[in-house]
Amino acid sequence: MNLITAENISKSYSEKQLFNNINLGINEGDKIGFIGVNGTGKTTLLKILSGFEQPDTGKVTKGTLVRIEYLPQNPDFNSEATVLEQVFRGTSEIMKLIREYERAIGSPEASVDTIMRLTHEMDTANAWSFESEAKSVLTKLGIINFSTKVETLSGGQRKRVALASALINPSDLLILDEPTNHLDNDTIDWLEQYLNRRKGALLM
Repeated sequence: MNLITAENISKSYSEKQLFNNINLGINEGDKIGFIGVNGTGKTTLLKILSGFEQPDTGKVTKGTLVRIEYLPQNPDFNSEATVLEQVFRGTSEIMKLIREYERAIGSPEASVDTIMRLTHEMDTANAWSFESEAKSVLTKLGIINFSTKVETLSGGQRKRVALASALINPSDLLILDEPTNHLDNDTIDWLEQYLNRRKGALLM
């Protein structure tokens, strides 16, 4: 099944043309590596395919129900969020439920009824597996204190939290812009194995 198609897309900055009349299709299960030297437009193309930037000419067509998860080189963060809240920042219903549950159990003002209701909803949605997976991925990436505020982390640690979020949030197409920055060799090996096992299309 085709997930996304780019037709005759072009992009320039000032007088520099990054690419011209690119045609590209990504299908379900594709795993694509995008290689080029700095300054040739890799990041710009990924932003266009992710919907965060528009081409000068041409169009990008995405399937109506296709979910895209994008890890930019410089992710945005909510400085007030904890590590787990940042990881579960996605817009899917299951991510919203997990965020609500995490807020409730961390709040002394949350009622027993609220926590019991959310626990039941977590059971019904099988959300515990997502929470367990998130903590496992964060640990593999060297982040072990899940309640730490994101604003207290180093730049490299923040990028690892953003990578964990991209890996955990359900998507049909995962787009990763230089995900191995700030990773050591052992962690890169783990990430390679994780992505090989992952279902869904990948562009990185």
